[in-house]
Amino acid sequence: MVDAFLIVTAIVMAALILIGVLLLVVTFGHPDDKQDAKFPKVVVVFGMWIAFASILVLPYDVANARGDGGGLRVDVLWQVVYIILAILLFALIPFAFYYYEADQDYSEEKGGCCRTQFGNALMYTFIFFAVAIVLLGILYAFLNTAQIPVRRIAQSTSLVLPAPEPGVPFDQYAFAAAINANLTSDRNPYVVGECGTGCFTQRYTWDINVSFPIYIMAFLSFFGWFFFTFFVGVGLIALPMDLINDFRTRPTPISTKVYFEERQNLGKRAQILIQIGERLQEQQERGTKKVSKRKLNKQLLEFERHYYFLKKDHHVLTIAHKLKGGNPLWYFFKLFLGVIGIALSISWILHIILWVLPRNDPFDPFLNTFFIKLEEAFGGGFPLFGVLAFAIYSFYLLWACVKGNFKLGMRLLFFKMYPMEYENTLMNAFLFNTWLILLCSVPTVQFCTQAFPIYTRFTSVDMLFGTQAQYLKFFKYFWVNNVFVIALIIVAFITLIWLIMRPKDTAAEIEKTLDNLAKDKGSLADEI
Repeated sequence: MVDAFLIVTAIVMAALILIGVLLLVVTFGHPDDKQDAKFPKVVVVFGMWIAFASILVLPYDVANARGDGGGLRVDVLWQVVYIILAILLFALIPFAFYYYEADQDYSEEKGGCCRTQFGNALMYTFIFFAVAIVLLGILYAFLNTAQIPVRRIAQSTSLVLPAPEPGVPFDQYAFAAAINANLTSDRNPYVVGECGTGCFTQRYTWDINVSFPIYIMAFLSFFGWFFFTFFVGVGLIALPMDLINDFRTRPTPISTKVYFEERQNLGKRAQILIQIGERLQEQQERGTKKVSKRKLNKQLLEFERHYYFLKKDHHVLTIAHKLKGGNPLWYFFKLFLGVIGIALSISWILHIILWVLPRNDPFDPFLNTFFIKLEEAFGGGFPLFGVLAFAIYSFYLLWACVKGNFKLGMRLLFFKMYPMEYENTLMNAFLFNTWLILLCSVPTVQFCTQAFPIYTRFTSVDMLFGTQAQYLKFFKYFWVNNVFVIALIIVAFITLIWLIMRPKDTAAEIEKTLDNLAKDKGSLADEI
Protein backbone atom coordinates (compact mmCIF):
# COMPACT_ATOMS: atom_id res chain seq x y z
CA MET A 1 0.00 0.00 0.00
CA VAL A 2 1.15 3.51 -0.78
CA ASP A 3 1.56 5.74 2.27
CA ALA A 4 -1.11 8.44 1.76
CA PHE A 5 0.67 10.86 4.06
CA LEU A 6 3.88 10.44 2.06
CA ILE A 7 2.06 11.18 -1.20
CA VAL A 8 0.39 14.27 0.29
CA THR A 9 3.74 15.45 1.66
CA ALA A 10 5.39 15.04 -1.76
CA ILE A 11 2.60 16.98 -3.51
CA VAL A 12 2.64 19.76 -0.91
CA MET A 13 6.43 20.09 -1.04
CA ALA A 14 6.38 20.18 -4.86
CA ALA A 15 3.71 22.89 -4.80
CA LEU A 16 5.62 24.91 -2.20
CA ILE A 17 8.79 24.70 -4.30
CA LEU A 18 6.90 25.94 -7.36
CA ILE A 19 5.38 28.83 -5.41
CA GLY A 20 8.78 29.71 -3.96
CA VAL A 21 10.42 29.72 -7.39
CA LEU A 22 7.65 31.91 -8.84
CA LEU A 23 8.00 34.38 -5.96
CA LEU A 24 11.76 34.42 -6.47
CA VAL A 25 11.43 35.28 -10.15
CA VAL A 26 8.78 37.93 -9.51
CA THR A 27 10.45 39.68 -6.56
CA PHE A 28 14.02 39.54 -7.86
CA GLY A 29 13.18 40.26 -11.51
CA HIS A 30 14.30 43.48 -13.15
CA PRO A 31 11.49 45.90 -14.14
CA ASP A 32 12.69 45.84 -17.77
CA ASP A 33 11.84 42.12 -17.98
CA LYS A 34 8.36 42.24 -16.46
CA GLN A 35 6.55 42.19 -19.81
CA ASP A 36 9.30 40.53 -21.88
CA ALA A 37 11.49 37.40 -21.86
CA LYS A 38 8.56 35.02 -21.36
CA PHE A 39 10.38 31.93 -22.69
CA PRO A 40 13.45 32.45 -20.45
CA LYS A 41 11.12 32.87 -17.46
CA VAL A 42 9.44 29.54 -18.20
CA VAL A 43 12.85 27.86 -18.52
CA VAL A 44 14.05 29.41 -15.23
CA VAL A 45 10.95 28.38 -13.30
CA PHE A 46 10.97 24.84 -14.67
CA GLY A 47 14.74 24.47 -14.26
CA MET A 48 14.81 25.62 -10.64
CA TRP A 49 11.79 23.48 -9.83
CA ILE A 50 13.46 20.38 -11.30
CA ALA A 51 16.69 21.13 -9.40
CA PHE A 52 14.96 21.46 -6.02
CA ALA A 53 12.46 18.68 -6.67
CA SER A 54 15.25 16.25 -7.64
CA ILE A 55 16.69 16.63 -4.16
CA LEU A 56 13.33 15.84 -2.58
CA VAL A 57 13.14 12.59 -4.56
CA LEU A 58 15.76 11.19 -2.17
CA PRO A 59 13.53 11.24 0.97
CA TYR A 60 10.80 9.53 -1.05
CA ASP A 61 13.39 6.99 -2.20
CA VAL A 62 14.24 6.38 1.47
CA ALA A 63 10.58 5.80 2.34
CA ASN A 64 10.12 3.53 -0.68
CA ALA A 65 13.14 1.43 0.35
CA ARG A 66 11.62 0.96 3.80
CA GLY A 67 8.32 -0.23 2.38
CA ASP A 68 6.32 2.97 2.81
CA GLY A 69 6.30 4.17 -0.78
CA GLY A 70 4.28 1.48 -2.54
CA GLY A 71 7.19 -0.36 -4.16
CA LEU A 72 7.55 2.05 -7.06
CA ARG A 73 10.48 1.94 -9.51
CA VAL A 74 12.29 4.95 -8.09
CA ASP A 75 15.41 4.03 -10.11
CA VAL A 76 13.45 4.77 -13.29
CA LEU A 77 12.25 8.06 -11.77
CA TRP A 78 15.87 9.06 -11.05
CA GLN A 79 16.91 8.34 -14.63
CA VAL A 80 13.97 10.29 -16.09
CA VAL A 81 14.75 13.28 -13.83
CA TYR A 82 18.40 13.38 -14.86
CA ILE A 83 17.65 12.98 -18.56
CA ILE A 84 15.34 16.03 -18.30
CA LEU A 85 18.05 17.80 -16.33
CA ALA A 86 20.62 17.04 -19.04
CA ILE A 87 18.30 18.45 -21.73
CA LEU A 88 17.94 21.64 -19.69
CA LEU A 89 21.68 21.94 -19.12
CA PHE A 90 22.83 21.25 -22.66
CA ALA A 91 19.99 22.64 -24.78
CA LEU A 92 17.15 24.70 -23.28
CA ILE A 93 19.03 26.95 -20.87
CA PRO A 94 21.94 27.68 -23.28
CA PHE A 95 19.45 28.55 -26.04
CA ALA A 96 17.44 30.84 -23.75
CA PHE A 97 20.65 32.44 -22.49
CA TYR A 98 22.12 33.12 -25.94
CA TYR A 99 18.75 34.32 -27.24
CA TYR A 100 18.37 36.78 -24.37
CA GLU A 101 21.96 38.06 -24.58
CA ALA A 102 21.65 38.70 -28.33
CA ASP A 103 20.16 42.14 -27.72
CA GLN A 104 21.18 43.40 -31.16
CA ASP A 105 18.35 43.57 -33.71
CA TYR A 106 19.54 40.92 -36.14
CA SER A 107 16.27 41.06 -38.07
CA GLU A 108 17.38 44.20 -39.88
CA GLU A 109 20.56 42.60 -41.16
CA LYS A 110 20.93 40.28 -44.11
CA GLY A 111 23.16 37.30 -44.46
CA GLY A 112 21.18 34.17 -43.73
CA CYS A 113 19.30 32.62 -40.84
CA CYS A 114 22.34 32.75 -38.53
CA ARG A 115 22.17 36.55 -38.60
CA THR A 116 18.79 36.55 -36.89
CA GLN A 117 18.49 36.56 -33.11
CA PHE A 118 16.88 33.11 -33.16
CA GLY A 119 19.40 31.71 -35.63
CA ASN A 120 22.38 33.08 -33.74
CA ALA A 121 21.15 31.56 -30.48
CA LEU A 122 20.42 28.26 -32.21
CA MET A 123 23.91 28.15 -33.72
CA TYR A 124 25.70 28.67 -30.39
CA THR A 125 23.38 26.21 -28.65
CA PHE A 126 24.07 23.57 -31.31
CA ILE A 127 27.83 24.00 -30.85
CA PHE A 128 27.50 23.71 -27.05
CA PHE A 129 25.19 20.69 -27.34
CA ALA A 130 27.37 18.97 -29.95
CA VAL A 131 30.54 19.30 -27.87
CA ALA A 132 28.77 17.89 -24.80
CA ILE A 133 27.24 14.96 -26.70
CA VAL A 134 30.49 14.06 -28.48
CA LEU A 135 32.42 14.14 -25.21
CA LEU A 136 29.75 12.09 -23.46
CA GLY A 137 29.63 9.56 -26.31
CA ILE A 138 33.40 9.06 -26.39
CA LEU A 139 33.60 8.59 -22.64
CA TYR A 140 30.68 6.15 -22.64
CA ALA A 141 32.20 4.11 -25.46
CA PHE A 142 35.50 3.55 -23.64
CA LEU A 143 34.77 4.03 -19.93
CA ASN A 144 31.30 2.57 -19.36
CA THR A 145 32.46 -0.25 -17.07
CA ALA A 146 31.90 -0.13 -13.34
CA GLN A 147 34.55 -2.09 -11.44
CA ILE A 148 32.67 -2.93 -8.26
CA PRO A 149 34.67 -4.48 -5.40
CA VAL A 150 32.88 -7.51 -3.98
CA ARG A 151 33.42 -9.34 -0.71
CA ARG A 152 32.00 -12.87 -0.73
CA ILE A 153 31.32 -14.64 2.55
CA ALA A 154 30.68 -18.39 2.35
CA GLN A 155 30.18 -21.36 4.67
CA SER A 156 31.84 -24.61 3.65
CA THR A 157 29.76 -27.79 3.85
CA SER A 158 32.89 -29.62 5.05
CA LEU A 159 32.49 -27.79 8.34
CA VAL A 160 29.18 -29.52 9.00
CA LEU A 161 30.27 -32.47 11.22
CA PRO A 162 28.08 -35.49 11.93
CA ALA A 163 26.04 -35.41 15.12
CA PRO A 164 27.46 -37.43 18.03
CA GLU A 165 26.17 -40.94 18.73
CA PRO A 166 23.29 -41.23 21.18
CA GLY A 167 24.55 -41.31 24.71
CA VAL A 168 27.99 -39.94 23.75
CA PRO A 169 28.62 -36.49 25.31
CA PHE A 170 29.33 -33.59 22.97
CA ASP A 171 33.00 -32.62 23.03
CA GLN A 172 33.18 -28.91 22.12
CA TYR A 173 36.96 -28.93 22.10
CA ALA A 174 37.11 -31.75 19.55
CA PHE A 175 34.50 -29.90 17.44
CA ALA A 176 36.58 -26.71 17.48
CA ALA A 177 39.72 -28.66 16.59
CA ALA A 178 37.97 -30.22 13.58
CA ILE A 179 36.86 -26.78 12.34
CA ASN A 180 40.35 -25.38 12.69
CA ALA A 181 41.76 -28.33 10.78
CA ASN A 182 39.41 -27.62 7.88
CA LEU A 183 40.13 -23.87 7.93
CA THR A 184 43.90 -24.37 7.84
CA SER A 185 43.94 -27.12 5.22
CA ASP A 186 45.56 -26.57 1.82
CA ARG A 187 42.26 -26.96 -0.02
CA ASN A 188 40.81 -23.77 1.48
CA PRO A 189 40.99 -21.14 -1.33
CA TYR A 190 39.64 -18.27 0.74
CA VAL A 191 41.08 -15.60 2.97
CA VAL A 192 40.46 -16.73 6.54
CA GLY A 193 39.97 -14.61 9.61
CA GLU A 194 37.83 -11.69 8.37
CA CYS A 195 34.40 -13.05 9.32
CA GLY A 196 35.15 -15.26 12.29
CA THR A 197 35.42 -18.98 12.77
CA GLY A 198 33.53 -21.20 10.40
CA CYS A 199 33.20 -18.95 7.33
CA PHE A 200 35.36 -17.96 4.40
CA THR A 201 35.89 -14.57 2.75
CA GLN A 202 36.80 -13.96 -0.87
CA ARG A 203 37.49 -10.56 -2.47
CA TYR A 204 37.26 -9.86 -6.19
CA THR A 205 36.15 -7.19 -8.69
CA TRP A 206 32.83 -7.45 -10.52
CA ASP A 207 32.85 -5.66 -13.89
CA ILE A 208 29.48 -4.53 -15.23
CA ASN A 209 28.54 -2.23 -18.11
CA VAL A 210 26.23 0.56 -16.95
CA SER A 211 23.35 1.85 -19.04
CA PHE A 212 23.55 5.16 -20.90
CA PRO A 213 21.07 6.99 -18.58
CA ILE A 214 23.15 5.98 -15.55
CA TYR A 215 26.29 7.16 -17.31
CA ILE A 216 24.61 10.51 -17.96
CA MET A 217 24.04 10.78 -14.20
CA ALA A 218 27.70 9.99 -13.51
CA PHE A 219 28.92 12.38 -16.22
CA LEU A 220 26.81 15.26 -14.93
CA SER A 221 27.89 14.56 -11.38
CA PHE A 222 31.59 14.41 -12.24
CA PHE A 223 31.41 17.61 -14.28
CA GLY A 224 29.35 19.32 -11.60
CA TRP A 225 31.75 18.35 -8.81
CA PHE A 226 34.38 20.81 -10.09
CA PHE A 227 31.92 23.70 -9.64
CA PHE A 228 30.46 22.20 -6.48
CA THR A 229 33.86 21.86 -4.81
CA PHE A 230 34.98 25.45 -5.24
CA PHE A 231 31.64 27.25 -5.00
CA VAL A 232 30.29 25.31 -2.01
CA GLY A 233 33.68 25.43 -0.27
CA VAL A 234 33.61 29.23 -0.53
CA GLY A 235 29.88 29.56 0.11
CA LEU A 236 29.85 27.52 3.32
CA ILE A 237 32.02 30.23 4.89
CA ALA A 238 31.02 33.34 2.93
CA LEU A 239 27.25 32.89 3.16
CA PRO A 240 26.80 33.18 6.95
CA MET A 241 29.60 35.75 7.27
CA ASP A 242 28.08 38.04 4.64
CA LEU A 243 24.61 37.77 6.18
CA ILE A 244 25.97 38.80 9.56
CA ASN A 245 28.10 41.56 7.98
CA ASP A 246 24.98 42.91 6.25
CA PHE A 247 23.46 43.29 9.71
CA ARG A 248 26.61 44.82 11.20
CA THR A 249 26.97 47.35 8.36
CA ARG A 250 23.23 48.03 7.96
CA PRO A 251 22.33 51.59 6.89
CA THR A 252 21.71 54.08 9.68
CA PRO A 253 19.80 57.37 9.33
CA ILE A 254 22.01 60.25 8.15
CA SER A 255 21.49 64.01 7.85
CA THR A 256 20.91 65.80 4.56
CA LYS A 257 24.37 67.38 4.73
CA VAL A 258 26.10 63.99 5.05
CA TYR A 259 23.86 62.61 2.30
CA PHE A 260 24.96 65.25 -0.22
CA GLU A 261 28.62 64.85 0.74
CA GLU A 262 28.49 61.10 0.20
CA ARG A 263 26.51 61.51 -3.01
CA GLN A 264 29.21 63.86 -4.30
CA ASN A 265 31.85 61.19 -3.61
CA LEU A 266 29.75 58.64 -5.48
CA GLY A 267 29.47 61.13 -8.35
CA LYS A 268 33.27 61.28 -8.63
CA ARG A 269 33.44 57.50 -8.80
CA ALA A 270 30.70 57.50 -11.42
CA GLN A 271 32.60 60.01 -13.59
CA ILE A 272 35.74 57.87 -13.48
CA LEU A 273 33.72 54.79 -14.44
CA ILE A 274 32.07 56.64 -17.34
CA GLN A 275 35.48 57.62 -18.72
CA ILE A 276 36.80 54.09 -18.31
CA GLY A 277 33.68 52.64 -19.92
CA GLU A 278 33.98 54.93 -22.94
CA ARG A 279 37.62 53.94 -23.47
CA LEU A 280 36.80 50.25 -23.10
CA GLN A 281 33.98 50.56 -25.61
CA GLU A 282 36.28 52.35 -28.05
CA GLN A 283 38.88 49.60 -27.75
CA GLN A 284 36.27 46.91 -28.33
CA GLU A 285 34.90 48.63 -31.42
CA ARG A 286 38.25 49.49 -33.02
CA GLY A 287 40.24 46.46 -31.91
CA THR A 288 44.03 46.24 -31.88
CA LYS A 289 46.69 43.57 -31.84
CA LYS A 290 48.78 45.62 -29.43
CA VAL A 291 46.23 45.21 -26.64
CA SER A 292 46.02 41.77 -25.06
CA LYS A 293 42.51 40.38 -25.37
CA ARG A 294 42.88 38.63 -22.06
CA LYS A 295 43.90 41.86 -20.35
CA LEU A 296 41.00 43.69 -21.96
CA ASN A 297 38.53 41.06 -20.73
CA LYS A 298 39.97 41.33 -17.24
CA GLN A 299 39.53 45.10 -17.34
CA LEU A 300 35.93 44.65 -18.45
CA LEU A 301 35.25 42.33 -15.52
CA GLU A 302 36.87 44.76 -13.12
CA PHE A 303 34.80 47.61 -14.58
CA GLU A 304 31.66 45.57 -14.08
CA ARG A 305 32.63 44.79 -10.50
CA HIS A 306 33.09 48.47 -9.60
CA TYR A 307 29.87 49.37 -11.36
CA TYR A 308 28.14 46.84 -9.12
CA PHE A 309 29.73 48.37 -6.00
CA LEU A 310 28.69 51.84 -7.14
CA LYS A 311 25.07 50.78 -7.54
CA LYS A 312 25.12 49.02 -4.19
CA ASP A 313 26.63 52.03 -2.38
CA HIS A 314 24.08 54.36 -3.99
CA HIS A 315 21.28 52.04 -2.91
CA VAL A 316 22.57 51.96 0.68
CA LEU A 317 22.94 55.76 0.71
CA THR A 318 19.36 56.18 -0.49
CA ILE A 319 18.07 53.86 2.21
CA ALA A 320 20.08 55.68 4.89
CA HIS A 321 18.68 59.11 3.96
CA LYS A 322 15.29 58.78 2.30
CA LEU A 323 14.12 55.64 4.12
CA LYS A 324 15.79 56.52 7.46
CA GLY A 325 17.82 53.30 7.50
CA GLY A 326 15.16 51.04 6.04
CA ASN A 327 13.15 48.31 7.77
CA PRO A 328 15.18 47.06 10.76
CA LEU A 329 13.29 43.74 10.76
CA TRP A 330 14.86 42.85 7.41
CA TYR A 331 18.37 43.20 8.79
CA PHE A 332 17.49 41.28 11.96
CA PHE A 333 16.12 38.56 9.67
CA LYS A 334 19.50 38.49 7.90
CA LEU A 335 21.20 38.17 11.29
CA PHE A 336 18.89 35.26 12.13
CA LEU A 337 19.70 33.58 8.82
CA GLY A 338 23.40 34.20 9.41
CA VAL A 339 23.28 32.48 12.81
CA ILE A 340 21.37 29.53 11.32
CA GLY A 341 23.90 29.48 8.48
CA ILE A 342 26.81 29.26 10.92
CA ALA A 343 25.16 26.28 12.61
CA LEU A 344 24.52 24.55 9.26
CA SER A 345 28.04 25.23 7.95
CA ILE A 346 29.73 24.02 11.14
CA SER A 347 27.58 20.89 11.30
CA TRP A 348 28.28 20.13 7.63
CA ILE A 349 32.04 20.51 8.10
CA LEU A 350 31.99 18.45 11.31
CA HIS A 351 29.99 15.72 9.59
CA ILE A 352 32.49 15.61 6.73
CA ILE A 353 35.40 15.33 9.18
CA LEU A 354 33.73 12.80 11.48
CA TRP A 355 32.02 10.59 8.92
CA VAL A 356 32.85 11.22 5.26
CA LEU A 357 36.65 11.56 5.29
CA PRO A 358 37.45 8.59 7.61
CA ARG A 359 35.75 6.36 5.05
CA ASN A 360 36.68 2.95 6.43
CA ASP A 361 36.60 3.80 10.14
CA PRO A 362 34.34 6.84 10.77
CA PHE A 363 34.33 8.48 14.19
CA ASP A 364 30.60 9.11 14.59
CA PRO A 365 27.40 8.91 12.42
CA PHE A 366 26.55 12.48 13.54
CA LEU A 367 23.89 13.85 11.12
CA ASN A 368 22.81 10.33 10.17
CA THR A 369 21.64 9.86 13.74
CA PHE A 370 20.01 13.29 13.73
CA PHE A 371 17.87 12.52 10.66
CA ILE A 372 16.85 9.09 11.94
CA LYS A 373 15.87 10.49 15.35
CA LEU A 374 13.73 13.12 13.65
CA GLU A 375 11.96 10.42 11.63
CA GLU A 376 11.31 8.47 14.82
CA ALA A 377 9.86 11.47 16.66
CA PHE A 378 6.49 11.16 18.43
CA GLY A 379 6.92 7.45 19.01
CA GLY A 380 5.38 6.02 15.84
CA GLY A 381 7.57 7.98 13.47
CA PHE A 382 6.77 11.14 11.53
CA PRO A 383 8.79 11.27 8.28
CA LEU A 384 7.99 14.92 7.61
CA PHE A 385 10.61 16.11 10.11
CA GLY A 386 13.31 13.96 8.54
CA VAL A 387 12.33 15.18 5.07
CA LEU A 388 12.41 18.83 6.17
CA ALA A 389 15.78 18.49 7.89
CA PHE A 390 17.28 16.73 4.88
CA ALA A 391 15.81 19.37 2.55
CA ILE A 392 17.24 22.21 4.65
CA TYR A 393 20.75 20.73 4.64
CA SER A 394 20.58 19.93 0.92
CA PHE A 395 19.15 23.29 -0.19
CA TYR A 396 21.71 25.05 1.97
CA LEU A 397 24.43 23.48 -0.18
CA LEU A 398 22.80 24.91 -3.33
CA TRP A 399 22.44 28.33 -1.69
CA ALA A 400 26.11 28.20 -0.68
CA CYS A 401 26.97 27.21 -4.27
CA VAL A 402 25.30 30.34 -5.70
CA LYS A 403 26.94 32.49 -3.03
CA GLY A 404 30.37 30.99 -3.75
CA ASN A 405 29.94 31.64 -7.47
CA PHE A 406 29.19 35.32 -6.88
CA LYS A 407 31.93 35.67 -4.26
CA LEU A 408 34.63 34.23 -6.52
CA GLY A 409 33.43 36.26 -9.48
CA MET A 410 33.47 39.45 -7.43
CA ARG A 411 36.88 38.92 -5.80
CA LEU A 412 39.00 36.96 -8.31
CA LEU A 413 37.51 38.12 -11.64
CA PHE A 414 37.64 34.64 -13.16
CA PHE A 415 34.34 35.06 -14.98
CA LYS A 416 31.51 37.48 -15.49
CA MET A 417 29.33 38.17 -12.46
CA TYR A 418 25.63 37.34 -12.48
CA PRO A 419 24.43 38.45 -9.03
CA MET A 420 20.89 37.83 -7.82
CA GLU A 421 19.62 41.18 -6.52
CA TYR A 422 16.20 42.17 -5.22
CA GLU A 423 14.14 43.77 -8.05
CA ASN A 424 17.34 44.13 -10.12
CA THR A 425 18.05 40.70 -11.62
CA LEU A 426 17.98 40.36 -15.39
CA MET A 427 17.01 37.10 -17.02
CA ASN A 428 20.55 36.28 -18.12
CA ALA A 429 21.53 36.26 -14.42
CA PHE A 430 18.53 34.04 -13.65
CA LEU A 431 19.45 31.65 -16.46
CA PHE A 432 23.11 31.46 -15.45
CA ASN A 433 22.30 30.75 -11.80
CA THR A 434 19.61 28.25 -12.79
CA TRP A 435 22.17 26.43 -14.93
CA LEU A 436 24.61 26.43 -12.03
CA ILE A 437 22.00 25.20 -9.53
CA LEU A 438 20.89 22.44 -11.90
CA LEU A 439 24.44 21.27 -12.49
CA CYS A 440 25.35 21.31 -8.81
CA SER A 441 22.13 19.57 -7.77
CA VAL A 442 23.55 16.30 -9.18
CA PRO A 443 26.71 16.22 -7.01
CA THR A 444 24.54 17.47 -4.13
CA VAL A 445 22.41 14.31 -4.34
CA GLN A 446 25.50 12.12 -4.71
CA PHE A 447 27.25 13.86 -1.83
CA CYS A 448 24.19 13.52 0.42
CA THR A 449 23.99 9.83 -0.49
CA GLN A 450 27.65 9.46 0.44
CA ALA A 451 27.35 11.60 3.58
CA PHE A 452 24.18 9.96 4.91
CA PRO A 453 24.52 6.24 4.00
CA ILE A 454 22.61 5.14 7.12
CA TYR A 455 19.69 7.41 6.27
CA THR A 456 19.77 6.44 2.54
CA ARG A 457 20.51 2.72 2.94
CA PHE A 458 18.88 0.31 0.46
CA THR A 459 17.66 3.18 -1.74
CA SER A 460 17.71 3.18 -5.54
CA VAL A 461 19.94 6.26 -5.65
CA ASP A 462 22.44 4.50 -3.39
CA MET A 463 22.57 1.66 -5.91
CA LEU A 464 22.96 4.12 -8.81
CA PHE A 465 25.45 6.55 -7.27
CA GLY A 466 27.00 4.56 -4.42
CA THR A 467 27.54 1.33 -6.33
CA GLN A 468 27.52 1.77 -10.12
CA ALA A 469 28.53 5.40 -10.79
CA GLN A 470 31.03 5.55 -7.93
CA TYR A 471 33.15 2.71 -9.35
CA LEU A 472 33.12 3.68 -13.02
CA LYS A 473 36.49 3.64 -14.74
CA PHE A 474 38.44 6.89 -14.33
CA PHE A 475 35.69 8.50 -12.22
CA LYS A 476 36.26 6.11 -9.32
CA TYR A 477 39.72 7.48 -8.54
CA PHE A 478 38.15 10.83 -7.65
CA TRP A 479 35.14 9.51 -5.75
CA VAL A 480 36.58 6.51 -3.91
CA ASN A 481 39.54 8.55 -2.64
CA ASN A 482 37.38 11.56 -1.64
CA VAL A 483 39.43 13.90 -3.84
CA PHE A 484 36.61 16.41 -4.29
CA VAL A 485 35.56 16.32 -0.62
CA ILE A 486 39.12 16.91 0.58
CA ALA A 487 39.44 19.80 -1.88
CA LEU A 488 36.14 21.25 -0.59
CA ILE A 489 37.42 21.29 3.00
CA ILE A 490 40.70 22.90 1.88
CA VAL A 491 38.82 25.59 -0.07
CA ALA A 492 36.58 26.27 2.95
CA PHE A 493 39.63 26.64 5.23
CA ILE A 494 41.36 29.03 2.79
CA THR A 495 38.14 31.03 2.43
CA LEU A 496 37.84 31.36 6.21
CA ILE A 497 41.35 32.83 6.48
CA TRP A 498 40.80 35.00 3.41
CA LEU A 499 37.54 36.54 4.66
CA ILE A 500 38.91 37.09 8.17
CA MET A 501 41.77 39.10 6.67
CA ARG A 502 39.59 40.89 4.09
CA PRO A 503 35.93 40.70 5.13
CA LYS A 504 34.82 43.23 2.46
CA ASP A 505 36.09 45.81 -0.02
CA THR A 506 36.53 49.17 1.65
CA ALA A 507 35.92 52.51 -0.04
CA ALA A 508 39.66 53.28 0.01
CA GLU A 509 40.45 50.02 -1.81
CA ILE A 510 37.76 50.78 -4.40
CA GLU A 511 39.13 54.26 -5.04
CA LYS A 512 42.68 52.90 -5.36
CA THR A 513 41.71 50.21 -7.85
CA LEU A 514 39.66 52.73 -9.84
CA ASP A 515 42.71 54.99 -10.12
CA ASN A 516 44.85 52.08 -11.30
CA LEU A 517 42.18 51.04 -13.76
CA ALA A 518 42.00 54.58 -15.16
CA LYS A 519 45.79 54.68 -15.60
CA ASP A 520 45.76 51.32 -17.37
CA LYS A 521 43.08 52.54 -19.72
CA GLY A 522 45.12 55.63 -20.53
CA SER A 523 48.19 53.57 -21.37
CA LEU A 524 46.15 51.22 -23.50
CA ALA A 525 44.59 54.09 -25.38
CA ASP A 526 48.04 55.43 -26.23
CA GLU A 527 48.97 52.07 -27.78
CA ILE A 528 46.08 52.13 -30.23
